[in-house]
Amino acid sequence: MKRDIDFINPVRQPDLTDEALRRRRLRTMQGVALGLLVAAALLFALARSRHGQHPAWGYLEAFAEAAMVGALADWFAVVALFRHPLGIPLWHTAIIPNSKEQIGSNLGTFVESHFITEEGIAGRIREADIAARAGAWLLVPANARQAGSAAADALGKVLRMTDGGQLRAIIRDFATAELARVDLSALAGGCIDALVQEGTPQQLLDAVLEQAAVWLGDPDNHGTLENFIVRSLAIENAMLKSAMKMYAPKAIGSLREQVVEIRMDPAHPLRERVGGWVAEAALRLKADPSWHATVARYQAQALGSEKAQAMLGGIWDTFRERLLADLNSGQPALATALQGLLEKTGRLLVDDAGVRDLVNGVAETGSVTLVRRYRGEAGKFIEQQLAQWTREEMSTRIELAIGRDLQFIRINGTLVGGLAGVLIHAITAFM
Repeated sequence: MKRDIDFINPVRQPDLTDEALRRRRLRTMQGVALGLLVAAALLFALARSRHGQHPAWGYLEAFAEAAMVGALADWFAVVALFRHPLGIPLWHTAIIPNSKEQIGSNLGTFVESHFITEEGIAGRIREADIAARAGAWLLVPANARQAGSAAADALGKVLRMTDGGQLRAIIRDFATAELARVDLSALAGGCIDALVQEGTPQQLLDAVLEQAAVWLGDPDNHGTLENFIVRSLAIENAMLKSAMKMYAPKAIGSLREQVVEIRMDPAHPLRERVGGWVAEAALRLKADPSWHATVARYQAQALGSEKAQAMLGGIWDTFRERLLADLNSGQPALATALQGLLEKTGRLLVDDAGVRDLVNGVAETGSVTLVRRYRGEAGKFIEQQLAQWTREEMSTRIELAIGRDLQFIRINGTLVGGLAGVLIHAITAFM
């Protein structure tokens, strides 16, 4: 679907209809100039045939004779610009086609020197007030919606055309490098400090003690504990095993009582000891070089693993799939979001003079920089474009552009020549 974003004037393209109209108007004016020449010739023949019958015929004859001379002279001058008159290669005729290369070079230099100047372009950009125009254009909901939809479509095309493998590797390497720069030791130490301040370790200890008390109070778990104690002490003697199993229920009950006591006593020494362990771990994570080195080594190993690299490489695929899924939906959220962003941008450009000045200043500075850097290319471009035309094509195009006006030279030459002939005849008649 075609979208016209027209808050600035579009470049006018060649119009074949306009060229045909120019050609017809040129032919019309050529016919008028030729008609005057024919009329002068007929008048001359008539006056010549009545020569001597009345003095007025002498004046008409002089007028017609001089008009024919003026018409033919100016016809020769006009035609000589574009071609050889009557096909005869007279000296210094067909001036435009024979000077095609020089005209192209001179035209390019002229445009560079007098049109594409830093002051001229900057002044035109300044007068245009691009920021205000763009802002007013974007404030029209239909325009913002159109621009947002166009931007979303363009993004979709870019996503489909982009080399996924290359981007996947770039994002994976970038994410790996950034994650490797994270100081996990200091981060973990800071997290532990925050948890200690909030009392989280004691809360976790309470939860563990509660579950331990429940587990120890369940008779179904005593057998598991008895076997664990026997295996831990490596008791092989049957009598000792039997004695240990007889003593185990009492030991488990005593252990459960200790657990409950610690749970119910906020000032129990074990709690303070656990808090000290946690604080010491946080301090060592933040300040102990050996802990730093160990954590960094594990961090590097984790990031370098196949699973981690595959996960980081899949970031691009996930991002791309979700964006394309949204863009392929009936109402893309991205297009709506872009529309809202563009409308806010338009409002900002309209309401905030400082932002407008900033945008216009950037546009002006950018245009001056472009002119300074590429002004020479404009002349070369004009010269190269003209070089692609044949001599006949160049002559025809210029004649269509200015040929109609040149026909007035022939018309004026006919009339002025006739009047000059009358004046000369009158002077000679009274001498």
